[in-house]
Amino acid sequence: MTGLRRARVLRAEGEHSGAAAFTLEILEGSLAGRQVPGLSYRELGPPPEPGETVLANTAGPEMGLGTGGVALILPRDGSELPENRDHFTKLPYTPLQFPARPARMSGTLRGVPVVVLPLHSHLSPACAAAGGLAPGKRVAFVWQEGGALPVAFSETVRVLKAKNLLHAVVSCGNCFGGDLESPNVYAGLLAAAGVADLVLAGIGPGVVGTGAAYGHGGMSAAVALNAATALGATPVLAPRLSHADPRERHRGMSHHTRTVIRAALGGCRVALPQGADGVDLSGLPERHRYERVGFGAGGLEEKFGLTFKSMGRGYGEDPVFFDAAAAAVALALGGESR
Repeated sequence: MTGLRRARVLRAEGEHSGAAAFTLEILEGSLAGRQVPGLSYRELGPPPEPGETVLANTAGPEMGLGTGGVALILPRDGSELPENRDHFTKLPYTPLQFPARPARMSGTLRGVPVVVLPLHSHLSPACAAAGGLAPGKRVAFVWQEGGALPVAFSETVRVLKAKNLLHAVVSCGNCFGGDLESPNVYAGLLAAAGVADLVLAGIGPGVVGTGAAYGHGGMSAAVALNAATALGATPVLAPRLSHADPRERHRGMSHHTRTVIRAALGGCRVALPQGADGVDLSGLPERHRYERVGFGAGGLEEKFGLTFKSMGRGYGEDPVFFDAAAAAVALALGGESR
């Protein structure tokens, strides 16, 4: 039931820190004879060579997944493991577990601006907003479970780092490959506060979704809000908003955000950008503050040479989606609500 298939490495398609991309020919199973994209993660071992036969997990392509529709190449590494000093592994008690070194943590989040993002596609407008409003401030992203686990899967992170809009990534729990590693979100937030001036928390690409009210990867936002509050911060939530999503449950304020707001036990600030004036807030807990913010993501793509995308839609097609992330950063950095 693991979707392991033999595959032949046809050619290399590029390499960057953390991952190498290939084109594979699948040799067995329902995809036999098909060519599919493949990835090899350096944390798990050295990448294969063209012409080599490998084992790859093809569950994503076989299931017809979008973001996750790539074959993941299993390592064939016999190298020595580093000395175990911290009793800390990623992917523990699985055949792919490997040792990691936990990051040092600051003592508190009190006074540290924290923004919680519901989707990975909010990361780019959030970092761009920080770069526009507070040039020179270091931004750290706390990468939680709820989407892709490997940081190397994210093209967004690579672009933002290259443009000096993102200083560090802290990979939490079973997520791996960040500049810093932490065993959980609490430790991850404290580690991020030690290296940055603004902390963003969110998930990797490809949010998990089952259609159930609480059965989605976006619930990681509630965990981050509760953790940040417990550690002394007053976090700001960027709600998932859309006027263009064809699915009714994600129109206006997404049901993902509504369940997150209900599950967030402490009072947080919810940023509502221009364009959210008609969003229905009825039935949401009164312990939170729902604040209108007159700042959005308009012009940030051109300013920093970025392209905002989510579910195939760009800024011009659904501005409120991206404005929510920018507005949350503006609110966290001291912008006035209205």
